[in-house]
Amino acid sequence: MNSILTIIGGLGVFLFGLRVMSDGLQKMAGNRLRSILAKLTVNRFAGVVSGFLVTCAVQSSSATTVLVVSFANAGLLSLTQAMGLVMGANIGTTLTAWIIALIGFEMEISSFALPIIGIGFPLSFLGSPRSRQISEVMVGFGLLFLGLKFLKDGLPDLKEDPALYDLLNSLTGFGFGSILLFIIAGVLITVIVQSSSASTAIILTMVAKQWIGLDLAAAMALGANVGTTITAQLAVIGANRNAKRVAHFHTLFNILGVLMILPFIAPLLEIMTLIVPGDADDPIILVSRVAAFHTTFNIIVTVILAALVSQLEKVVLWLVPLVEGETERAHLHFLSTGLQGTPELATVEARRALQNMVRVCTDMFGNLKEVIGNPEKKLGNLVDDIKREEQKTDEMEEEIIDFCSQLARSGTSLSVGRSVSTFLEIANDVERIGDHCMNLVLLAERRWEKKYTFSEQTQEELDEMMVLVGDFLQATERCLGPDGEESLAEVKLLEDKINNLRNKSRKSHARRMQDGDVNVREGLIFLDMMTNMEKVGDYCFNVCTALSEAA
Repeated sequence: MNSILTIIGGLGVFLFGLRVMSDGLQKMAGNRLRSILAKLTVNRFAGVVSGFLVTCAVQSSSATTVLVVSFANAGLLSLTQAMGLVMGANIGTTLTAWIIALIGFEMEISSFALPIIGIGFPLSFLGSPRSRQISEVMVGFGLLFLGLKFLKDGLPDLKEDPALYDLLNSLTGFGFGSILLFIIAGVLITVIVQSSSASTAIILTMVAKQWIGLDLAAAMALGANVGTTITAQLAVIGANRNAKRVAHFHTLFNILGVLMILPFIAPLLEIMTLIVPGDADDPIILVSRVAAFHTTFNIIVTVILAALVSQLEKVVLWLVPLVEGETERAHLHFLSTGLQGTPELATVEARRALQNMVRVCTDMFGNLKEVIGNPEKKLGNLVDDIKREEQKTDEMEEEIIDFCSQLARSGTSLSVGRSVSTFLEIANDVERIGDHCMNLVLLAERRWEKKYTFSEQTQEELDEMMVLVGDFLQATERCLGPDGEESLAEVKLLEDKINNLRNKSRKSHARRMQDGDVNVREGLIFLDMMTNMEKVGDYCFNVCTALSEAA
């Protein structure tokens, strides 16, 4: 009974340490993660590398997977891009096995775990955010290996427990049937503990204690690869179809990988003995061979299946098809994604969601240019599209504010807190851009209903203003990208051009009114249109300025 409680307690300490360390690493690597994610759309290979690097940085494939599902749910990643990240995360998660194998079994755990905790914990009392982040990483690292020590101590020696020895013998004597049995065991353990890293620690401990041989340990590692996909499946509950497709791909990819490698476990393990030579009874050699198998298996599967991404995408689209009347347009169901536990990654999503919101406004304004530039046409479908897009910006603002508010309450670093405050301001400014676009479409409708006509010069001024504002919206969208392409000087130049054109058009319009070239009602509509477009430019400038000051 004491052994069972020690194992459960050790597992709990291990999981808690892993979570604390992962949170600290995410906070420390926040800006670097943004840079990595900015490059993930270059090609399929870049996606795999990005997924690998992000998972290594945060030491949690679950956090990476939830992030990918979240981006797909928000419409910020295509299915193909998400697939590359998932494949890379599968390789990145094998780093944990190497850390455990090379440190947890190579060194005397108590000689470094407690000193690391003792040094790291006082750092949490310092005022510097960096110190607190380092404290989290150190304390989490120490607790992780302390939990591993409890696991090792909790597993009894088979030589001293004949009943347990007989039980294990009864499970390992079915040949290929035992392999399948231990694959299922790996799946179940990973689903229960919700961490492939924790199940890997259990597998390595069992190997070190010689409870199981390398073949059964490899089988459990294959099962852990399938079991870890439950995290993505839980994350997409209530999410849209694009997110569900990513989760289904994760499950499909890992299951196919197991089926591909299963017939070749024996020859692969032979190769591992060449890669990691040494005494077959040495616990360190045994756990290193399991870690090597885990990494090799994931690399082989990724190399083979990466070439079949197009075919796998078709299978996933078949598994999760669109229902009748549904479109591919994604929404921002943030709270179903589980990213509140990963604040540094969540700010990346919030920024890209704001970029998506500006993109909606850019589309609205593009349709507006068509409506305002063709006053003699009704263009009812375009008008309806603009009104629907404006409603969407209202909904997106509510979701972003809700998401950021919850993020602010989740215990974040100062940098995340500043980002959240900036994002809340930006969400309001972008929503006001949508409001002014709605005002413009209402003015265009009134102009069409009353059959008002503008002079050629008046229409040219409107067209010039629309080009400038359209350019400003595109620049704002780029500002919200991971690297923020527009400098404040360039943005200020656009703002000045819009203000100068507005002042110039007001003077020229006053002269036209004095000369009797335009009636009062037509003139008021023109002035209202110019004012609303100038306001759109103001809010674009506010967004870019806020981002520049927060950088």
